[in-house]
Amino acid sequence: MLPTHKFRNRLKQSCMLKKLDQFLKQNFPAFHSWLKGYTRSFKKSVNPQLSRQEFTDLLRNELKIKTGDVLFVHSSMRNLYLSFDKQEIMDILSETVGVEGTLLFPCWQFNVRAEDYIKEHEIVFDFNNSPSAMGKISDVLRSNPLASRSFHPTNSVIAIGKHARELTSGHEEDIYPCGVKSPWHKMMKYNAKVIGIGVTVDNLTFVHAIEDFIKNDFPIKTRMDTVFSCKCLDKEGTVRMIDTLVASTKISPRDVFGFFKKHISKESYRSVKVKNMDFFSLDTVPIFEEIKKLALADKTIYRF
Repeated sequence: MLPTHKFRNRLKQSCMLKKLDQFLKQNFPAFHSWLKGYTRSFKKSVNPQLSRQEFTDLLRNELKIKTGDVLFVHSSMRNLYLSFDKQEIMDILSETVGVEGTLLFPCWQFNVRAEDYIKEHEIVFDFNNSPSAMGKISDVLRSNPLASRSFHPTNSVIAIGKHARELTSGHEEDIYPCGVKSPWHKMMKYNAKVIGIGVTVDNLTFVHAIEDFIKNDFPIKTRMDTVFSCKCLDKEGTVRMIDTLVASTKISPRDVFGFFKKHISKESYRSVKVKNMDFFSLDTVPIFEEIKKLALADKTIYRF
């Protein structure tokens, strides 16, 4: 089934903006940096701000987060307009789930294709020193002695809370980055939720857990055949070779937002816009089953 005209137009616009952004960044870096900063400042000046209490109420009432929840968090601090310090977000999330809860965040060290990063780096992943390119929260969390980080060359996850160590351990044993030994799959044991703060569901990584579970029965080839053996440094600084698959070039373009809007039930997925800021939450177990069923019927985020 071919993408709709609306889907193609959206992808075309998105690709044009990305190409323009890349062109400016490569050829006019100073102007690109100024333009980014000016745009963020302008948006902040014209958009109404969210108070600490409003943010807390949004988590509990709109995103349905409760004490004891296991949460996988996607976020973009740049897209948030707040009347309080953004550094307080981690505290608010921790207070919301409580001591019985667990927070997980993406924590891999690059924002390019995994294949390219592996080929360009002799040491692909250093457990203690590889920064997070997935946002300030996860990068700051690396220095927290109570946090646990999964040892994976391309898709490391960091977590804190009751089940953090359990959910992040053994990730390196799965050749599939989002496979059954990954945090994405293991967290379903606790009926985990995924939330987005300042982002839409287009940022969702959980969709790849279904692809890595179905494997060859998935209608699109999402992983390359090549197994990459990556040189990594573990927590003790010992060199270890970790095997992993990487994303296929065929997985782009995709439209997670459009796919969810068309196919996913509102009982398991909530998407809201508050004061020009995007938020979402979803329940992993029913969403996993819905997306798996749709995939077997040839409906995916790549064609629906």
